[in-house]
Amino acid sequence: MRNAEWRAIKSQGGFTLIETLITLVILSIAAIGVLSVFTTGIRISANPVVVDQAVQLAQEKMDTILGDSLNSNPGYGFAYIIPGNYGAETPVTGFAGFNRSVNIYCVTVADLTTNAGAPGVGGCASGYTHVAVTVANAAIGSVKLETVITNH
Repeated sequence: MRNAEWRAIKSQGGFTLIETLITLVILSIAAIGVLSVFTTGIRISANPVVVDQAVQLAQEKMDTILGDSLNSNPGYGFAYIIPGNYGAETPVTGFAGFNRSVNIYCVTVADLTTNAGAPGVGGCASGYTHVAVTVANAAIGSVKLETVITNH
């Protein structure tokens, strides 16, 4: 009977204490490796609030420029959209960490990406003005908003 009992106990199998400890050590090392990737990604990812503020600041300036292009008062309208009317803001008033700049230049109909020079007081001879508003922040880099305005 003693032999039969010993075989029954031996056949039940399972993990020894050493096997369990080795498994826990290996799983811990693997978990640390996986978690370090996630924590690094979270740490270097852009803050969505800062990105949203940058986009809103760019949109605000673009809306101002588009509004000026539609203004029919003397001295305004399409002829008003010239670089001298929209200076760089370093920093943007009320937003200490943000800088905003505006680039305005004439483009031709054939190639709307070609810089044909800055518009003068009378606007662009081609009738197309490329406007780019860039908002920069140290935490996220820069956000750029672009459009083409026409006087047709």
